[in-house]
Amino acid sequence: METRWDLNRRKLRDLLEKESIDALLLLGAPNITYATGIREPTGAMLMTRDCGDAILTSVLDYNRVSSMAPKDVTVRAFYRRSGEAAVGMAMVPQSDLVSGGLADALKQVLGGCNAKSVGADLQWADYSSFTMAQSLQAKDVSGSIAKVRSIKDDWEVQAILDSIEAAERAFREAIELLDSNPSEAEVAGAFYSSLMRQGAWGESFPIIVAFYDHTALPHHNPTPVRLQRPGPVLLDFGASMYGYASDTTRTMWHGEGGAEFKRLIELVAEAQAEAVDQIAPGVEARSPDLASRRVLAKEGLDKFYNHGLGHGVGVEVHETPYLGPASTDVLEKNMVVTVEPASTYLGSTASGLRTWCWLPRRGQGSSRGSQG
Repeated sequence: METRWDLNRRKLRDLLEKESIDALLLLGAPNITYATGIREPTGAMLMTRDCGDAILTSVLDYNRVSSMAPKDVTVRAFYRRSGEAAVGMAMVPQSDLVSGGLADALKQVLGGCNAKSVGADLQWADYSSFTMAQSLQAKDVSGSIAKVRSIKDDWEVQAILDSIEAAERAFREAIELLDSNPSEAEVAGAFYSSLMRQGAWGESFPIIVAFYDHTALPHHNPTPVRLQRPGPVLLDFGASMYGYASDTTRTMWHGEGGAEFKRLIELVAEAQAEAVDQIAPGVEARSPDLASRRVLAKEGLDKFYNHGLGHGVGVEVHETPYLGPASTDVLEKNMVVTVEPASTYLGSTASGLRTWCWLPRRGQGSSRGSQG
């Protein structure tokens, strides 16, 4: 019976025909996760016309990777360093050992499969892997892989929704600390702890917790600064649930006052709504971005808008398509994208909290708002 990971792998295997290659070499961990569901894979994966699919990993990771790999994916262990003797490797069956390093192991497997043409995800490769792929004269098929991953099946959309749900629950637990004068770092710790209790793989990216002036910084690391007086609070967070990510921003005012802040948040919400109204199959990805900027320009605030509106989400928190003023992407049915900033006004207490997330409607590809 075909599993959900088999569906992903089949979509990647279709590239063998489309790109006229004998083998597809996956060097990026996100692409291996996409194909297999393996958490934090190491090494490389080969998908071949004649010899099936195989993962080549280090002897140290062999048992962990083997335990998570689909049954029809072979796992082989290469020696940690080229020329290293096969000593102390009793936990790896001799039949699964490949002498030499990763490059040697790849050449052995490719040679045994008569694979003369290779495609690779070079944009995900580190320097050594990129150099190795070049030695194989690998064709760069990164764009085709990104396109495959950008179109989600229903089960992938549900996985992202589950990640959103876990992240939202962790967010609500974390902000319960706000009345106890916590530090940014303490709120970040509470968020992470909640995710672990929920069985998440972890954060989809290190959470941003910002108080006061720090909320103006798009990428801020939590600090020991404490919430000791009324002011703005921002949390930018996401969860990874069985390989799929979420990405959410919540901006709020804590304590008394905040009337001007609320006015600005309502303007941002208007900009967000204008962007969402633009999202549909066939629309240029830059159009929603430009629509949101026009709203903020009415108050001269567009000069502070120094990032793109959003991006795709999947096994990575940032994927194709990209919703920015210079984007050349075109939106398609079943793409899942963020619309940022996704902001919330919070009064002096947590009552009346409103949260928003945006996803394509199944079967329609337009946007859906979820209010809780």
